[in-house]
Order: sequence, then structure tokens, then C-alpha cells
Amino acid sequence: MNSLKRYINNKRIYKILYLLGAIIILIFLGNKVDFNFIRLYKGIPSMLGLFERMLSPNLSYRTEVFERLIETIQIAMISSIMGVILALPFSIFVSDNIAPNKYLADILNGLFSFFRTIPSLIWAALLVSVFSIGRFSGIIALIIIGFLMSLKLFREYIESIKENQLNSIKSVGANSIQVLRYCILPYIFELSISVFFIVLETNIRSATILGLVGAGGIGQIMWRDLNHLRYDNLAAIILILVLTILSIDLLSLFIRKYLKSLSINFKSIENYKRFQISKIICIPIILIGLLSLAFKSLDINYDRLLIGLNQGANIIGRMIKIDISYLPKLIDGVKESFFIAIFSTIVGAFFSLVLSYLTAYNTSPKKEIALFFKGSANILRTFPPLITAIIFFRGVGPGPLAGAMALSIYTTGVLTKMYSEVLENAERNIQDSIIVTGATKFHSYRYGLLPHTFPTFISLVLYRLESNIRNSAILGVIGAGGIGTTLAMNITWRNWEQVGFLLLGISLMIIAIDRFSNYLRKRFM
Repeated sequence: MNSLKRYINNKRIYKILYLLGAIIILIFLGNKVDFNFIRLYKGIPSMLGLFERMLSPNLSYRTEVFERLIETIQIAMISSIMGVILALPFSIFVSDNIAPNKYLADILNGLFSFFRTIPSLIWAALLVSVFSIGRFSGIIALIIIGFLMSLKLFREYIESIKENQLNSIKSVGANSIQVLRYCILPYIFELSISVFFIVLETNIRSATILGLVGAGGIGQIMWRDLNHLRYDNLAAIILILVLTILSIDLLSLFIRKYLKSLSINFKSIENYKRFQISKIICIPIILIGLLSLAFKSLDINYDRLLIGLNQGANIIGRMIKIDISYLPKLIDGVKESFFIAIFSTIVGAFFSLVLSYLTAYNTSPKKEIALFFKGSANILRTFPPLITAIIFFRGVGPGPLAGAMALSIYTTGVLTKMYSEVLENAERNIQDSIIVTGATKFHSYRYGLLPHTFPTFISLVLYRLESNIRNSAILGVIGAGGIGTTLAMNITWRNWEQVGFLLLGISLMIIAIDRFSNYLRKRFM
């Protein structure tokens, strides 16, 4: 009996110590991002004033907005298609289980991992410096992002193919080309539609902010209206953007579910052969049509392309000659970005734990409450962090606090959506075994579902941390703290030696966080 009491007391003490430790860490991080309740409170009237002005959107502005919106969607569509198409052949050379040359695979994976750490807005800013303003720079930037994302997904899918599947084909005498033809390619072609929509969703969000650096799309008029204090116009843009992103999310979800449930039944071998022949004919025609459409939409002439390539070669040559004397500013910027990302991840994780209970259908007190919080979470994650940072920028001024608050809100929305879905997909008997004792839904969440799904929650938080590290690196473009402020300034001033050094620092920081989070995920899962 005494040992049981001692165990209960020790457990209570550990909980208190953990809580105190979390509070101390949060206070420390809050200090690093200049968090101040008084400053935030004083900024509320300015932010509310901005909201009041935005509650009266200028709907007559919709004609120009729709023109730019079409351009934004076009940029995202073309870049996603091109990115997926380019990733398909490269995925063969980087996947460990089928790569023709292991050394080449390692070199390519290292190179692509480095490129993957550079955010889309930074790619766009660099390309605008090379090819000048316009949608060409935005399309190329998002093709790079789409390619790197698709390549990573295809590689993971190919490496998940079981060894016995490959060996079963090799055992009947198939060579490497036949293994690729009959085992690998059908598998990744089947997944390419799903990968395309995943990339499209990301590129749609990215395309909305590329205009901030002059890379085409709706972001250009958004930035212009913001500078001219036309908040009624800005409200119309944001309203249309929210509805567009939500519509695309729902459409992609519907199509993915439809394709997943789709099955084709053949009544004879002849029908199957005709279907295969039609696929062989139609797929190349569709790809050629898409590629021709993409090239027509690039909107750049041959002479300007050559000039841009020469400028790009010169810029790369200067970026390689990194300026080591810039180390102190690099360290200060990386530290600020790191603290913004950690603070926003912890704050977002805390609020998402609370909101997920109200959002999941199987834990929420009422279905109506769950629907309300699902809609709220979707709205929070629909707003790009840069847009939210602009609102906080108005209230608390420039600096890391605006970026930290914007990322905290975005993280809360994303984690709430993802974790509530985990709760809804949890085994029903975990919850039922507690409810049958007379406990409430909250008790079933607190003592049943939460302990059971907590490792998955930690994994989601770590994934979000990786993304927040990237986002924190670009918030400085609008003055919301982090290394992005210094990076944007040096890109504008064409200090390419410093830009190269800053990008190297950002990449090393992101790679280190990725490796550390992967290690933690393996420990928790």
C-alpha cells in the first residue's frame, strides 16, 4: 500500500516538474521572440481596426482579382504538372532499392536534399533577379519545388515496395529493364495522380505569395494594395483566396477518393489488351499536350532566356564565393528563425490538443461544435503565414513577434485538422471501454485516446516543426523577424556572396532539424 502511494506521489511530482519545465522553456522562448502581453494588448486596437476595414471588401474589385487568380492557378497547375513529369525519371536514379548506381543515388539525394531546404519564396526572389519580374520566374520556382516534393514522395513510395515483390519478378529471369517495366513503373504511374494533387495543393498556397517578390500571380496586387493601405481591396483578395483554396482542397480530396475506389473490370483478354494499347497511345499524347501548354504559358522569348541564363551563371559563380565575414549576422538570423519556429510549434501544439478534442466527431460534446471547429481550423490553415504576419505586423510592429504569432496560428490550424483526423480514425473500443464505466467523452479522450495516439501527435508536431523552420526563414521578407530579413535585403542589394552564405546557413539549420526530428520520431513511434 505504501509503495502504491509512493508511486502515485512520484507520478504527481513528475507531472508538476514537467509542467514547470514546459513553462520555463516557453518563457525563455517567448523572451527570444520579444513576446510581451502588454505590447500585444496595445496592438489589439490597431489589428481590430484593420479587421473592421477588411470586413467591408470591395467586391467591385473582383474583375482584376479574378484575372490574377486565374494566373495564380495557371502558375500552380503548370508547375505541378511539370514537377511531377520531371520527377518520374529521376525517381529511378535516387531510390536505393532500384538505383543503377548507389554512389550516383547518394550524390543526387544529397544535392536534392540541399535544394529542398530553400523555400519557394526564396527561389522566386532569386529567379526574379535572374529573369526579371513576371510569371516565368514564379513558374520556374514552383517547378523546382514541385519536382523536389514529387521526387521525395516517389522515392519513398518506390523504397516501400517489398523486396519479395522485386525478387519474384527477378526469379523468373526478368532483367532490370523488365523489373522496371512490369513492377516499378505501373506502381508509380498509379500514384502519380495522388502525388500531383498533393503538389498542387502546396503550389496553390505558394503561388499566392510569389507576387510579393514580383514573380506573378495574385500576390503582386496583394502587395500593391497593402502598400497603398487599400484594405478593402485586400479583404476582397483574401476572401476570394480562402474560397479558392478551400474549393481546390475539397476537389482534390474528392478526386483522390474517387480514383482510390475506382476499379476497371474487363470481360475478356481482348478488352484488356485494347485498354493497354489505348493507354500507351493516349498517355504520351496527353503529356506532349501538357508540355506544349506549359511552354506556351512561360511567356519569355529566346533572347531574354539567354540573357537570364548568363546572369544566372554569373550569380551562381558569385554565390559559391561565400563571404565568411558575414558569419555573425548569419548566426543572429538563424537563431531568431529557430526560436520563432520552436515557439510557434510549441504554442500551436498546446492549442491543437485542446481544439482537437472539440473538433473530432468522436470526442466533441456535440456534432455542431465539431463542425464549427473543423471550419475554424480550415480557415486558420488556409491563410498563408505571411498574410497573418502582415496583420500582426500592423498591431505589434516589425520583428520576430509578428512572425511567431502568425506561425502559431497557422500551426494550430494545421495540427488541429491533422490530429482530429487521427482521433477519429482511432480504434472505437479504446473509447468505448472507458465510456461504459460511466465516464464522459472528455475522460475517454484524456485517459484513453490521448495516451494511445500521443506518439502520433508528437510525430505530427515534429513534422510541423520542420515546416515551421522553412516558413520562419521567409517571414523576414515582410520584416516579421528571422534570417529572411537579412536574406531579402542582400538579394535586393545583389550581394550574392552574402546570399550564398546565408542560404548555406539556412540549409544546414533545416537539415540538422530534419535529422534530429527523424531521430525523435523513431524513438516515439
